[in-house]
Amino acid sequence: MDELGFNKIAGAVLATALGVMMIREVPHLLMHSSAPETPVYQVGPIVQEGGEADAVEAPFPSPEFIASMDATRGAKVFKKCTSCHNADNGGANGTGPNLWNVVGNKTAAKAGFKYSSAMTNTGFAWDYENLNGYLEKPTKYVSGTNMNFIGLKKEKDRAAVIEYLRIASDAPIARPVAAQAPLTDIVQEDVAPQEDSPEKEDSGN
Repeated sequence: MDELGFNKIAGAVLATALGVMMIREVPHLLMHSSAPETPVYQVGPIVQEGGEADAVEAPFPSPEFIASMDATRGAKVFKKCTSCHNADNGGANGTGPNLWNVVGNKTAAKAGFKYSSAMTNTGFAWDYENLNGYLEKPTKYVSGTNMNFIGLKKEKDRAAVIEYLRIASDAPIARPVAAQAPLTDIVQEDVAPQEDSPEKEDSGN
């Protein structure tokens, strides 16, 4: 075999080897070359700069709370409380104080009832938020209270009882209005301030 024939055979073998390599590598490159190292969109909680996801607590009262303020339902749920309380006009104190006029009034305000020192030292009034927190878990909301009631875990039950107690009054206070959640999800782009153009020199005209 002469030198020219050998070169043709060697070139053909080399070209074949390069073709096989390209066939094996091209699909791999097509699948991975366009994918960014970091996804553009991520699903899950928003992580702040500190690295931990911050839970956003809805402001009180929520629209669901307002919608659940049903005195008829509240009267039924309040039966869980009647072993210690009543909400009758002029009703006597029992193991717990009478709750007529309680909504909007100061804590530990019912005459003739001996409150715990924890309750007398609270320093707040029975507004809607305090009542909601207290009814959810009394011993947690007012540490040291004598009220050992386990609490009402469902928000709709607490809202209903609070409405029942709201109208158990000589002059019921106004119903609350649903709070609006703050708009914190709007991201504004930083816009570089434009420099003022230099004033034109007075031409003297």
